[in-house]
Amino acid sequence: MTCHRDPFWVIGHPQFRLYPSVWNTSDIGKSVEKIVSAQKIREEILPFVDEELPNLKWTHDLPAPILKPITYKEVMEHMEADDRVLHFVLIFEEPDSYMGKEMILDMSSCSNILLRRVDVTSADGLVIAEKFSIDMRAVPQVMLSTISQQPRVVDVNMKTRYFYVYQLELLPEVGKPKAKLNWQFSNNVDTSQGPLNGNSNIKDHMSINWERSYLADIESAMNYMFTVEVSANKKLDGKKLEAVKKLVEAFVQTKDHFPGRSSTRRFMEGLNGWLADRSSIHYDVWSAYLQSAKGFPKANHMWVGCSSDQPTLRGYPCGLWTMFHALSVACSNAKVKDSHLFYDAMTGYILNFFSCLECRKNFGKEIQEIEFDSEADDQHASMLWLWRLHNSVNKRLHNHSTTEDQSHPKLQFPTEEDCSHCQHPAVVASKKFNKLKDHLRIWDEQYVVEYLKQRYSVQNLLNDYLDDDEIAVGEPELKNGKRIRLRNLPILDPSSQQHSYIKSPLFSPSLTSIDFNLCLFFWITSLCFALYVYHNVSARGIPYLSRKIVRTPSTMY
Repeated sequence: MTCHRDPFWVIGHPQFRLYPSVWNTSDIGKSVEKIVSAQKIREEILPFVDEELPNLKWTHDLPAPILKPITYKEVMEHMEADDRVLHFVLIFEEPDSYMGKEMILDMSSCSNILLRRVDVTSADGLVIAEKFSIDMRAVPQVMLSTISQQPRVVDVNMKTRYFYVYQLELLPEVGKPKAKLNWQFSNNVDTSQGPLNGNSNIKDHMSINWERSYLADIESAMNYMFTVEVSANKKLDGKKLEAVKKLVEAFVQTKDHFPGRSSTRRFMEGLNGWLADRSSIHYDVWSAYLQSAKGFPKANHMWVGCSSDQPTLRGYPCGLWTMFHALSVACSNAKVKDSHLFYDAMTGYILNFFSCLECRKNFGKEIQEIEFDSEADDQHASMLWLWRLHNSVNKRLHNHSTTEDQSHPKLQFPTEEDCSHCQHPAVVASKKFNKLKDHLRIWDEQYVVEYLKQRYSVQNLLNDYLDDDEIAVGEPELKNGKRIRLRNLPILDPSSQQHSYIKSPLFSPSLTSIDFNLCLFFWITSLCFALYVYHNVSARGIPYLSRKIVRTPSTMY
C-alpha cells in the first residue's frame, strides 16, 4: 500500500485511519483527528473494533474474542464444562474501562486461555463478584481459574494492561500471542538476505558479541529517530524544534569523539548549520532534507547487539539507550564545556518525541527522582547520571514488563561478569544481617566510569554488519587505511596492566575505596594507641628508673 498516493494521499505523519474488516480499495477509511494521547487512540479504536467484530470472517483455530461483559449463567456453564479451557480469566472493571477489552485483544491469539470482562455495576457482575469473593472497592481486579486449582486474584505491582498481560503470558502452555506483529520492521527492511530472525535479518545470533556495543545499532537508532519519531510531526517548532537542535548540537560538540562514522558526523554538522536559523520546519521540508543529505545513516534497522528472538522486543529502545550511552561518553571524552548539554539533549528528545507515551510519563518521574544538577560540575556527571537512570528503569521493569526479553533480562549493569570490580559487598556491622551481606552490593563508581568508557568510546564500538563503502569511525581505529576489529578487546580485565582503573596512586586494582578507608582508620587508631602508651611510659617510667640506679652504702663496694 502506497499511502502518499491515490486514493489515500497521506502526505504528513502521523495520520490515523480506521478501516472496516470488509474493505474495498476506494474506501479511504475513517480519519481520527487531534490525537493528543494514547487514551484518545483507545477511545476511537475499541468501539470501532467492537462494532466490526461480528462482521469478521473468523477462520482461526482459536475462538473469536468477545468484548461484551459475561453473564453469571455463562460463567457457571464454562466452569462446569468438561471441555473447559485450561486457564479462565475474569476481568472485573467499570463499564467505561478499556483495560479488559485491550487485554482480551492482546491475548486473543494465545493458546489455552480465555479472557472475559465482568461489568461490576450490573446485576450479573455483582453476583459473579460475590461468587468469587472479589473486593468491589479494589477494581479493576483480575481473577484466574486454572483447572484443578482454586480460583485466585492475579497480583501485580501496577494494575495496568501491560502488567496483567505479562503475568498471564507466563502461565503454563500459554506463551506469547501468535498474532503479534513487528511494528519496527513493517517498512524499509532489507530482507534480501532471507527472512527476519526475530527482530533482525542476521541469521546467526551466535556470532554476536553481547558484551560489546555495535555501531550498527546506533546508526539504526539515529535513522528511526529522525525518519519516524521526529518525522511524525507535521510541523517542528517551539520546544520540539529546540529539542532537535539541542540533540544535534550535542553530537557535533563531541568532535573527534563522535560516536559514529565520519560521514555521519559530517551529516550532523550539516544538519546543525541547516537548523540554526530556522524557527519552524514543516514535515515535507524536513523529509526532503533527510532524503537529500549526504551521510545520513541509511541503516535498515538490522539490530545486532540489540537483536532479539522476539520481533517486538529490544530493537529501537535498546538502540536508543546504546546511542545515548555512547553520546554521554563522547561528551566526557571531548570535555564538552557545557555540562548540561547532554542532559538537556536527552531529556528534551525523550519528553518531546519518544513514541511510547507511557514511557515518556515514567521518564519524567524518573528524572525528578534521579537529579542531575547536584553533580553537574563533574566531568563524568552525564555518564554516571545516565547509568543510574538506566539501572533505575531496569529495576522497575525487571520481571514486571512485557518489554523484557527473557534472554536479555533487564539487570543492574555492569554485571559482575562484565566488571568484577564495579561493585563489592556492603560492610555489615551486625551479625543479625550477615546473611544479607552477599545481596547488599555497593557500586564503586570510579570503576563504573572506566567500564562505560571501555564499552562506549567510539574506538571500541564494533563495526560489524556495516557497509564497507567507507572507513567507519575516528582515527583510533585506523591502521594502514583499514578498520581494526575490536571484537576481542577485554572489558575491564582486572589482571590487565594496560588500563588504569583508579587514578589515585593510593589505590591498587585489588583495593576498593572502602578497603582503603578501613586501612586508614586502623592505621590512625594504632598510631593514637602508640602515642598513648609512649606518653604513659614517659610520665611514669623516669622516677622508677631513678630509684633503680641510686646506690646505697652497702652496695657501693
